[in-house]
Amino acid sequence: MTSGRRARAHRQSGQRLTSRSRKKDEIANSAPIGQPLQTARPIVTQEMMYTVVPRFPVADPRSKLGNGPIGAVGEYLVIYRLGVPGINNVATEFNFGTLAAIGDSLIQAHPDAVAGMVEFMASPDAPADHKLELGVNAEHRLASVSVRCHAENFDDAAAYAHDLVMPFLSQLAFTHEVAITTTGREIIEVATEARQLSQTVAGAVKMTGSSLGVLTPEQRRLLASYREGLSASEPLYQVLSFFKVVEGVFSMRKREDAEMRQRGETPDRESERIPEDMTAHLHPHDAALQLGAFTPYLGRKFTDVRDDLRDSLRNNIAHMDFNEDPFSADVYADLVTVLKGLPVLRYMARVMLSSVVPTQENDATTG
Repeated sequence: MTSGRRARAHRQSGQRLTSRSRKKDEIANSAPIGQPLQTARPIVTQEMMYTVVPRFPVADPRSKLGNGPIGAVGEYLVIYRLGVPGINNVATEFNFGTLAAIGDSLIQAHPDAVAGMVEFMASPDAPADHKLELGVNAEHRLASVSVRCHAENFDDAAAYAHDLVMPFLSQLAFTHEVAITTTGREIIEVATEARQLSQTVAGAVKMTGSSLGVLTPEQRRLLASYREGLSASEPLYQVLSFFKVVEGVFSMRKREDAEMRQRGETPDRESERIPEDMTAHLHPHDAALQLGAFTPYLGRKFTDVRDDLRDSLRNNIAHMDFNEDPFSADVYADLVTVLKGLPVLRYMARVMLSSVVPTQENDATTG
């Protein structure tokens, strides 16, 4: 009845991962460990998106409607599954039509409630109130938020719903003093019943490695930031974590160069660059959706890319200066910008971290 088609996804990263740190000239050629081709799970835990489009007989009027996985102008239903951060915010499978039933939160509904409706204004100057339908689970806790809208396509519906639902959840979090997040989003094109499901998916399983060495305090701090970036489910925080790694390695190198000059030596460090062709540096499972993120930076020095991302991402996330344009996780356009920059930042962070964290072989040769 239906055929699954993969839509473009707002994935957060896609560079090769290895079981251990490697020298700079080795990391690009090392094969990632895991089984994404067997399970369709991403290389690392990140957001994935799938769209299923019904096929109707030619005589059925619905065969003339819609625009495949992109979606067409019309009515959409957007459903968000809620979750408790750190408990149930990562999925291992895609099941369409189940979000409203399996969500959870720390907000208790009335014992007799099965659903509720609230009117919500995204901002004081909003043109009209919007109705949000709240679903509850078997334990009568708030489990889902749904909204209907008229949109140009799936992406337009996603933007509309995000900019409405996320500020509502932020108010709930503050009012009730609870951690709350969304763990999945399903968009239904009402006219054709085409569906798009997006959720954070657990990454591929990796084989354990034993290449662990003695680390300095600086190296431990860098690894901690990288682990936080991989483990976080919030893209804005991921940006800050990976940027700290890049910033930290540059700081270490600056100190090393100064020490060399004090000894009368001249630093001679090769400038790292984003490769002109990233296909050899991305896993095939991710490459089709990740290459576009690297396009503005191909062939450019890491230092230049760092400066660009510091101005366009890091500062807008780290500072709430209303004289500028601070980013917010509740604003869809900001989130899209962040997700485009994440693959580049994570690639740079891993390459640079691999250049300063010793492998077991390096430890053995340096005695």
